[in-house]
Amino acid sequence: MFSQSLTAQLMRMVLLLTLTLIAVHHCQPLLDSLAEHAMSGGCHQQNSNDHTLTGL
Repeated sequence: MFSQSLTAQLMRMVLLLTLTLIAVHHCQPLLDSLAEHAMSGGCHQQNSNDHTLTGL
């Protein structure tokens, strides 16, 4: 393994995450593409029967 401190690895990961989030936030085509992928993947699909209470 590499002889690096846990703190150094954590700081690099936090920096990479921050840069990734900033890039996605400021790149509208990428944001649109990710949103479209989420919609087609089913995680944001809504059915009209899911939110209604029946049988009351």
